[in-house]
Amino acid sequence: MQTSKTTRRVLFVDDDAALGKMFADFLSASGYHARTAVTGAEALQQLGEFQPHLVVLDIGLPDISGLEILRQIRMSPATQDIAVILVTGTSGLEMKIEGFQTGANDYLSKPITLRELHLKVEHCFASLQDQETAIALRQKEMLSSIVHTLGQGLTAPLAAVRNEVRLSQQEEPSASWVERMKRIDGFVQQAEQILIKLRSTVNNGGFELLREDSEAFRSKRTREEIWR
Repeated sequence: MQTSKTTRRVLFVDDDAALGKMFADFLSASGYHARTAVTGAEALQQLGEFQPHLVVLDIGLPDISGLEILRQIRMSPATQDIAVILVTGTSGLEMKIEGFQTGANDYLSKPITLRELHLKVEHCFASLQDQETAIALRQKEMLSSIVHTLGQGLTAPLAAVRNEVRLSQQEEPSASWVERMKRIDGFVQQAEQILIKLRSTVNNGGFELLREDSEAFRSKRTREEIWR
């Protein structure tokens, strides 16, 4: 959900086409990208085509129950993270409990006012963004721990290899042996640089530079035969 407001997609599902259009137009005027559906089948189709971030879903649809659509949304890995605000014509507690147990993020009771709709949509997106921020932070912390462990595990062996290379170069071996040691030393330096950039990548939250360096290292190692 790390998107600008204008790219946040909202699907409004209600069998009253005029009502749906009014609310969709209002959401579009408020800066959202909104579409409508008047049946459950159309809503399910729009989930794949429109890929909304949020669905405002009427429970009482003519063909498929809004609760059944919600169940399908939560069961599919492709749609399970979509936020859903259920809309019902009653304010009964049992209906709301069933909706929340099925996986609804929030509830609206008819008649819906434009202000209430706007507040619910804004709150829903704010909650989703908070969740994604928390998840991203946990992932970064986990990756930092992995990098720290990897760095500790590789620093000593790499230093030992470089030391052995230097000692070997001081023993006046053959020219081919010296050249081979230089190549090994070059690979060790590359590995050390990858470790440095791995730490930097974690701090910056990006992975492209690390991926490019790793691929370049593997490519070069393949091209050059170390042990001849």
